[in-house]
Amino acid sequence: MSALRKPIPEDDFLETQAGQDWLSESVDDLLSRRDVEAPNPVGRNQVLVSADHLPEALADHMAAHADPDHCIEKILIELVRREDDSLLHRWAVRAVGGDPLTVRSMAVGLITVHANEYRDAKCESDRVELECGF
Repeated sequence: MSALRKPIPEDDFLETQAGQDWLSESVDDLLSRRDVEAPNPVGRNQVLVSADHLPEALADHMAAHADPDHCIEKILIELVRREDDSLLHRWAVRAVGGDPLTVRSMAVGLITVHANEYRDAKCESDRVELECGF
């Protein structure tokens, strides 16, 4: 048997346990924002899939699939609201334009137009409560 192993065709490799192990580890790498690389015995490893490709693929996927419940926006609001300076918080702030007060300003804008309506309802509620005793 030769000291140099013949490359295993891609389709055959994934049918082996080694191929399945490599696939699993590579998926974990990509999900952890690391490049998927192939070893190179005489230099730098060859990047097979850049860590940037998964967010790009997800963006393409999201553009093709409607989000009628605004789940992405809800996730961003929750992450920005937490103000915990985690990586996710920093990304969420970047996603909404870089200002951590953007979402709060939007909330203020949505609420302030109803201030007088609230005041009137509160006064009426207090009046009824005083008159009726409950």
